[in-house]
Amino acid sequence: MRLTKFAIFVVAIFSSSFAFAQTSSTTAAEQPVQTGDALQQQINQIAEDRTSQLSAIIENMQANAIRDYLEVKTVPQNPNPDETVRVSIESYLSDLNKAMIVWSLDGKTASQGIGKKTFSFQNGPSGKTTRLAISITTNAGDVVVKELSWNPLGITVLWEADTYVPPFYKGKALPTAQANVRAVALPNNTSGQNALAAGNFVYVWEKDGTVVSDASGYAKNFFTFAAPKPYGDAYVKVRVSSTNDAIKSETRVDIPLFQPFILFYEKHPLLGVWYNRPFGTDITLNRREFSMSAEPFFFSNERSDAPTLKYDWSTNGNAVQNYGNTITLRNDIGGEGDSSISLAMRNFRQTFQSANQALMVHFTEDTGTRPTF
Repeated sequence: MRLTKFAIFVVAIFSSSFAFAQTSSTTAAEQPVQTGDALQQQINQIAEDRTSQLSAIIENMQANAIRDYLEVKTVPQNPNPDETVRVSIESYLSDLNKAMIVWSLDGKTASQGIGKKTFSFQNGPSGKTTRLAISITTNAGDVVVKELSWNPLGITVLWEADTYVPPFYKGKALPTAQANVRAVALPNNTSGQNALAAGNFVYVWEKDGTVVSDASGYAKNFFTFAAPKPYGDAYVKVRVSSTNDAIKSETRVDIPLFQPFILFYEKHPLLGVWYNRPFGTDITLNRREFSMSAEPFFFSNERSDAPTLKYDWSTNGNAVQNYGNTITLRNDIGGEGDSSISLAMRNFRQTFQSANQALMVHFTEDTGTRPTF
């Protein structure tokens, strides 16, 4: 089909050229009449010029088509700063296995070879543009140049769970089943942008592979979601780009689930709860009265006046009428012995949040027998 169109075009050129030559020779009477050989040379020269122009046009069109329809894949698609990037190319208009391919990174040849369709490199730091040029010389002589560039943006994703931790706890509130989690994306300092200017970007949030449209958009650098039910993990991905797409990057953070638990602390009548002294599995009681506070780590915070946590206390397997997180043990008789104190907690709303804790209390001769409540 390509040769047929080319032949028709050449015939049209010859026809128009010959007609022009005839008109010139018959209408310009003052000019000397050209001989047949001179006229034929003129026609041949015009045909060669037109053929050369046509060949250049066809070659340029073919090279542009190969470049425009060149399939380029990058892994990852939006690489982070200093991340290894793998680029591969494929074409359905030319056999790249027979082509000489030259890969140039920031103006310098980094790799070349016949059929070299893949190339890996390390992306630049945050805010620095990395330019990649792909020069392809096909076996038909067509030269194709494809240019790519990356301007990565470093992103730090911070997250916190809306779960309870006691005062002075130095750790992080961790997510448990069905707890609310808040993630915040902060662009790193780069090219005059800083974490305080995080609102200048467009954010697209994904949770477990699904784009959350309501949470995505301009200046939406935060995302709140509910953690999954037990035996599951959650991951969040955010794609960050400038409004002109000159800067873009993405990152993913995996958020594991934890189990809530209970720790017992002594509650002093004057000093309050001793949060620096959590009890282990047993204690020795050497006072007539002893108060103990239970702290529910990583249960969802209560956001209403109605309590959402239920405390079920028991001693030696018998239920105790105590509805709060504090229990007081009293000894009025004397003697020695052991008593088991246990607490079961559960959340009315987030029903998968529950925990149990037991404590063995040893009584000395001075303080006597089992406690009263």
